[in-house]
Amino acid sequence: AGLYVVGRNDEVIQVKIPSDCMAVQLGECVQIMTGGAVVATPHCVRGAAAKGVSRISLPCFIDTPPVFPLTMPPGCTREQVVSSGLGSSRVPPLHTRWTEDGQTFGDFLGKTF
Repeated sequence: AGLYVVGRNDEVIQVKIPSDCMAVQLGECVQIMTGGAVVATPHCVRGAAAKGVSRISLPCFIDTPPVFPLTMPPGCTREQVVSSGLGSSRVPPLHTRWTEDGQTFGDFLGKTF
């Protein structure tokens, strides 16, 4: 059970977070807004395989308003942003969902889900 991420070779890796630490997952919106300097990591949470055992987590999602424009930093190209990702087979390619600089967060979410 726990948090898993997809590595650079598309392998699934369990994340071990020390008990005195906190994990922060940044998504593709941050990848877009940093021009690819911060790369989003595909991830998932798996429950316990043992019968009668549960996993408890407390996710906190901080999203922008749906009309917020997802824009790149000045001097950055769309190719830089979309090519900086890990390219996992488990997530639709960013270039098919973020179709233009300034696309709204709401439109991006609609294409993602």
